[in-house]
Amino acid sequence: MTYRKIFSLLVLCFTVLGACQQPSTAPLREEKKPLDSVSITIGSKSMTEQYLLMKMTALLLKEQGATVHERRFLDSDSIRKASLAGYVDMYWEYTSTARIVHQNQEPVYNEKKLYQLVKETDEKKHLTWLNPSHFNSSWGVLVNRSFAKEHHLNSVSDLISYIKKQNKKVKIATNNEFLKRKDGLIQLADNYELKSISTEIIGIDSEIIPLAVKEGRVDVGIGMISDSRIQAYDLVLLKEDQSLFPPYYAAPVVKQSLASRYPSVVSTLNELSSKLTNKKMVELNHQVDILHKDVSDVAYKFLLENHLLTR
Repeated sequence: MTYRKIFSLLVLCFTVLGACQQPSTAPLREEKKPLDSVSITIGSKSMTEQYLLMKMTALLLKEQGATVHERRFLDSDSIRKASLAGYVDMYWEYTSTARIVHQNQEPVYNEKKLYQLVKETDEKKHLTWLNPSHFNSSWGVLVNRSFAKEHHLNSVSDLISYIKKQNKKVKIATNNEFLKRKDGLIQLADNYELKSISTEIIGIDSEIIPLAVKEGRVDVGIGMISDSRIQAYDLVLLKEDQSLFPPYYAAPVVKQSLASRYPSVVSTLNELSSKLTNKKMVELNHQVDILHKDVSDVAYKFLLENHLLTR
């Protein structure tokens, strides 16, 4: 064999080897996600914990490929109407709010029985209740610590007795929803005989109720026990000694058609519910309301730390 032929063969070998080592220029095939091409609208009431729940839900569903729209609503009534009308595919509701306000039924104080009742009733409205969380967002009566200590106030009954003895007008702040709900001021006034004492009751934004108590603008505040500002402002949550407020455990409520068609939505949100406790929600609310962190950042970090997001 001549040198020319040997050289030609070597060139051919190296050309073939080089071609084998070149990366493929064909596009990589993306893995199909369970919610690709699905559009989902999530609703939220106007308070921090609801914004956090909506954002956590949105981030989880986006990771599965869904196109997510987030909508904020003024109160429980407006978001419920939007859900029933089909404008909202899912939102987080509280068990006793559903039972008393939306379903117009008497309160139930056993949390498991309560959940089962609201779940069964809403099935007739084509709404599916997923697993409840472990945090109870109930109402609470707040006063300044110095005020409670000076007058030996440990319970709501102690507060009412003190007001009656002093025979003076007491200023109470709560949110507008509590003023009109039958599980709110109406029930509180009946059980604790508020009508027999002189009161001035005002409706303000939920987020400034603890501040109004702290600064002495009002004597008493009625807000959510999951509000992190109660601890931050060193307020006292008085014991509700007549078992007036039933449990308000939060759970995702999803359109029946969405839940049955996309099981990944159900499993994902059930897993999220299992991670949410009273302590966790107070911590998350604290980061947003007191430390002024962004809701999206707080929600994202929580999901990562609890291994609910993979990236």
